[in-house]
Amino acid sequence: MNESEESVAAEVAPQPRTGFPGELVGAVLLAALGVYLLVDAGAIAIPNSSNTIGPRFFPYAVGGLTLATGALLAIRVLRGDRGPADDSEDVDLTAPTDWRAVAVIAVAFAAHALLINVVGWPLAVALMFAAVAWALGAVGVVRPFLVGLVVGCVVWIVFVKALSVALPGGVVLEFLTSWF
Repeated sequence: MNESEESVAAEVAPQPRTGFPGELVGAVLLAALGVYLLVDAGAIAIPNSSNTIGPRFFPYAVGGLTLATGALLAIRVLRGDRGPADDSEDVDLTAPTDWRAVAVIAVAFAAHALLINVVGWPLAVALMFAAVAWALGAVGVVRPFLVGLVVGCVVWIVFVKALSVALPGGVVLEFLTSWF
C-alpha cells in the first residue's frame, strides 16, 4: 500500500465514538413512552358488554412491547453496544449543529399545533412545510407553501371525506368540499 492509499484508508476508517450517548437517551425515552402507554391504557373504560379481549388489551400489548424494547436497547447500550457511525459522502460529520434551523423547525411544529383549530389543518400544514423547507435551505417559500397546501388539502380530503377522521379544514375548505 503506498502513502496516498494509507492516508485514504486512515480517513475512511471509522473513528471511535465518544461523548454523550444519544442511543441511551433514545432508549430511555422509548421506555418512558412504554410506561406512559401502560399507565394511560389503565384509564380506558371497559364496557359491561366486554366478555373477551377488552379495549385495554392492545394498548397494554403496545405499551408492554414499547417498554420492553426500550429496556432491552438501554441494556445493550450500557453494555457497550453502539450503532454504526453515520457514514455518507454528502454529510460532514465535523460540521456543528445548525441551531437556528433546529429552532425554526421546533417553532414551526409548535405553531402548527396551535394553528390547526384556528386556520384548519391544510393551511397549518402548508405553513409548517414552508417554514421547515426554508430552515433546511429552500431558496424560496412560495413553492414549498404551495406544495404543502396541495398535499395538505389532498390528505385532508382523504382523511375527512373517505376515512371519516375529524380534521379541521378551516372555513374555506369546509365550504368548498361541503358538496362531497
